[in-house]
Amino acid sequence: MFIALFIGSDFSGRTLNTYITAGHKRSSIFRVKLIVSQIGCIIILVFPLFVHGIISQFYIEEKLFWNDSTYTMVLLTLFAMITLCALPMFFAFIFRDMGKTLTVSMVLFFVMIFLLNSESAQIISRIIPMGQLRLISLQKVYSTNFCLFVDFLWNFILYFIAGSAFLHTDLK
Repeated sequence: MFIALFIGSDFSGRTLNTYITAGHKRSSIFRVKLIVSQIGCIIILVFPLFVHGIISQFYIEEKLFWNDSTYTMVLLTLFAMITLCALPMFFAFIFRDMGKTLTVSMVLFFVMIFLLNSESAQIISRIIPMGQLRLISLQKVYSTNFCLFVDFLWNFILYFIAGSAFLHTDLK
């Protein structure tokens, strides 16, 4: 929701037109929106995990065991969250409308949940970021390299299409 509101309000309020009129390059505007929305999205998604970790360590006295595998899982979780945030960003730049972006993002969220509860959940969970996060939480990640590769592909494809759409379309 954050990304749809953040970027959608810039399209509806014609803020992006003002940036372009002021002489900023579209590619620079896209990169800044990408960085800011990703940072905001990661903070929103990581904060509950961080609070849970603190509560479990101090109140339940659960000890965290840090090793190379833990750092790998933190990296994998971060990449999956970045990829999860890429989808609303993609729709925000494709639709250029807050309402459509929110609607399509929410529908896809429920479709992903439906797919992760279907008979082919084991296969689908390796391909979609929400499924990868589910595998991480269940400690059933089969191949870290495959997950990172899939996340990289998702990010590359979604940001390439969104950036190209923003660079080559007229703003109304």
